[in-house]
Amino acid sequence: NGHIGHVTEVLVHSMEKDLRDVVVVPTSHGALVGTPTHPILVMGTWMELRDAVERPDVLKDARIEQQTVDFFYNLEVDGHEPGISSHSYVVNGIVASGLGDNQVLNTMFPRQSVWQQVVD
Repeated sequence: NGHIGHVTEVLVHSMEKDLRDVVVVPTSHGALVGTPTHPILVMGTWMELRDAVERPDVLKDARIEQQTVDFFYNLEVDGHEPGISSHSYVVNGIVASGLGDNQVLNTMFPRQSVWQQVVD
């Protein structure tokens, strides 16, 4: 809707240096590394990173690999006013979902399969 949102929460999830599956997306700004289930906006449709990897027309050279992860970071955008914005942000040129761990936002805008199952 063109509204510039505000970050209402920065989430830091400790992974205790566990070996995890991650999606690596090469971009002109450097590699974007994310969880396989993190939603991104592709051609007007929200999809999880792992689904985008399966479509080479969507994310060129993206791949799933295992990496040792200390922390995953996520942002909640406009969590205080559900629906005021797209609740998203741009990282390395890719539009990422900014619903964070907010239950209200995730049930209003179920972009991940885990939340789609909750609202169905």
